[in-house]
Amino acid sequence: MAQVRRELEISLQSIRIPVTNAGLDSHTSHLLNAELLWPRTGVAQKNAGQPCTLDEGNASFETVNWGRRILFKETVEGRFALGLTVTEALDDEAAEQFLRYWAGAFLSIGAGMVESAAKPVGKLVAAPLEYVAKNISKYPGPTTLVEGLAELDASDFPESGGERLLSVRMTAAQRLVRISRRTVNNHPRTTRKLLLERGAPNGEITLAIRSL
Repeated sequence: MAQVRRELEISLQSIRIPVTNAGLDSHTSHLLNAELLWPRTGVAQKNAGQPCTLDEGNASFETVNWGRRILFKETVEGRFALGLTVTEALDDEAAEQFLRYWAGAFLSIGAGMVESAAKPVGKLVAAPLEYVAKNISKYPGPTTLVEGLAELDASDFPESGGERLLSVRMTAAQRLVRISRRTVNNHPRTTRKLLLERGAPNGEITLAIRSL
């Protein structure tokens, strides 16, 4: 029996990460990476990435320009998986390193592939999606904050014209500890507070999936 095939458009709907470990900074910048695992026979993996800005760990993309929320337009066949990760919060230094990395990378692909109209998103600049998809795994920057995986089947989606929301449960990708330093009687003192153990639930990412 032939496997069901669907043409899907997958885009960001919302992000909720209750624990970002960003201290007092409620407005944080991150990088989201998405992986389609074995979307169809002969294709092991497809990658996409988008920079995102969270306000107290939350972001809504319902009114965001389509080009800033789209992740995939792909044919899927039978069973496949969708993996999501979000980096830790990027501070000014990390953001600067990120921009320097991409600026250098842009030079290697030629000015013709760079979107001259790219606008800043938080502290990041949105790179062309095709280039991000090819190079996201090479970025030597922040560690992963949360990760999630959904196992799906093409038959889960209507033939055409329909749309459904998919919420992917996210978990802590590492042990999150908040370190505080203060001086008591002229003596420095460091305290560590455990926020989350690795693998603990830490929000969800909701995707809008439309059958084409």
